[in-house]
Amino acid sequence: MGTKFKTLREFLYPDNAKKTFVIPNYQRGYKWSVKINDNEDSSVEYLLEKLIIASKSESRQQFFLQGVTVVENDDRIILIDGQQRTTTLYLLLWCLGSENISGDKNINLDYSIRTKSKEYLSKLKDENFDYKSEDPENLNQDIYYFKQAIEQINALFSKEKDLDKSTFAKFLLDKISLLYIVVDKDKAVRTFTMMNGQKAQMHDEELIKAEILHIVSLSDEIHYTPLLRTLDDSFAIVKEVSSSEWETNALRSKYAREWDKWLYWWNKTDVKDFFNTFNRPMGLLLEYYYKKQKDSKATFSFNNFKLILPDNDKKQAKCVFKGLRDLQKDFEDIYNEPITYNYLKCAMIGSDGSAEDKFNIIMYFIDNKRQKDALANYAKWRLVRATHIEITEETEENTNNPTTEEKTSNAEKRSEKARRMIQDLSKSHVYNVFNDLLFKQLLRLNVEEYNKLNGEKGVKFDFSIWDKKSLEHIDPKSKYYHIDIEDGQEKYVRGDGKGISLELVKKDQLLNTKEVFTDLEKYSEHCIGNLVLLYGRNNSEFGAFSFEKKKEKFFNNEISFESRNLLHTISTFSKSEWGPSEIEKQSEETIKRLKQDYNID
Repeated sequence: MGTKFKTLREFLYPDNAKKTFVIPNYQRGYKWSVKINDNEDSSVEYLLEKLIIASKSESRQQFFLQGVTVVENDDRIILIDGQQRTTTLYLLLWCLGSENISGDKNINLDYSIRTKSKEYLSKLKDENFDYKSEDPENLNQDIYYFKQAIEQINALFSKEKDLDKSTFAKFLLDKISLLYIVVDKDKAVRTFTMMNGQKAQMHDEELIKAEILHIVSLSDEIHYTPLLRTLDDSFAIVKEVSSSEWETNALRSKYAREWDKWLYWWNKTDVKDFFNTFNRPMGLLLEYYYKKQKDSKATFSFNNFKLILPDNDKKQAKCVFKGLRDLQKDFEDIYNEPITYNYLKCAMIGSDGSAEDKFNIIMYFIDNKRQKDALANYAKWRLVRATHIEITEETEENTNNPTTEEKTSNAEKRSEKARRMIQDLSKSHVYNVFNDLLFKQLLRLNVEEYNKLNGEKGVKFDFSIWDKKSLEHIDPKSKYYHIDIEDGQEKYVRGDGKGISLELVKKDQLLNTKEVFTDLEKYSEHCIGNLVLLYGRNNSEFGAFSFEKKKEKFFNNEISFESRNLLHTISTFSKSEWGPSEIEKQSEETIKRLKQDYNID
């Protein structure tokens, strides 16, 4: 395997022998002239626009394309990666003059088993060939996109009135370089699969990476030209140029390695799951960096990202990369620190689900990652449906009366939401009525116990419970009954909703909810004092067992039992006995804790 830089002249017109560039049969068809929509440039247009800009620069900088990976087989160059670029350069040179691909500059593109594609490209060397007339019904996909590429190239040339084609062709051949990578023949297909397997999913991310690496690869200009009187003068220039090129190559390699580390981190399953970034190879890094420069509602795309990455501005490219590096560290910091991790996930669970709200939450945690009290406060308010603005700003416009200049206190708004939450969870029947509020508060209470561990440094909580959560009655609901009046007749209904007879009530010694609880507006078998959070897959193991049996299963279950890690749940099952009086006491203690946490009288 060998790697070196080549100019396009060295790549396309090797001195030692005639070469044929082979596009193997496992390569997809030509697609660089495809437009995703009318507002987006095709890859052909994007490349040519960059090349035209570079050609107008008065500097002596080289322009670097992404590399090509090949297998060398005698006089045949098999393109493993670089088919689209090579074909586009062939069409571009033809548009600059057919002599650039024929005669003593003969270039052959062999589209392997796609005979018609190969014939079309070869016919371009004939001066009398009308490229538009071939395949008039556009039945061949390759030929259709070849023609589209030619039209896009010619359209851009027509806008450049002062562009001299021969000068531009010389610029392409001598000032454009690419990394030429040679691999062994027996590794060709494997290399192709590895390099192309994720391209479709990584389109914007890969373009941004290529753009940054391209810009930082530009050689620095020599800002003075000394009078060459001696050999030492010439050596001084060579030394400066060599030093500059070495630094440029080192910087490009360093950036590429860092980028790959970020990519590896974002592709870890636990990171993807935490930030919900499946099918997004670089996670939130590029999108959030762009939004930071613009605003939370900005739409991320490669073309939009280019607005903060001006053409050929090496200093700005370095600045952008440093910003990405800093933001990546912030993401890793808030993920790796257990207490920050726990509060951030709680806050995201309390989100309204919009992309803008998620951005606001994560950026708040990044900006305040060392302020644990602020993060705890933010997370608890999100779990009672307080908005980002209601937490971070003191006042807000009065939406009920837009004409008044008076603003509403956000502290009052938050307190009112907490007060309503506590009122709802203080009712006798919470189960299946206020489940969302109850799940969030029981989750928070369990998370807070985890934050006390490890000498108050915290331990990461297993948030997979949120997609598999369940509520469990500590004292089984089937142990209780109440009496309904239907058509003037008494009807006995068990706590699980099943209608039963008076005989069964007596036989099973069921407890009358009305008689065993002291306040029917606050307590029942369905109140907060009789409910704990469990992983859903553990719930079925409890069934309608008694408290003693459930307690035994909870603490002595030999199989994997995730719910045993729920510290607040453990504290409840650790009671020595359980019944109506314990339910009432647990309710009072839980409501008192909620009032303290939210500072509600």
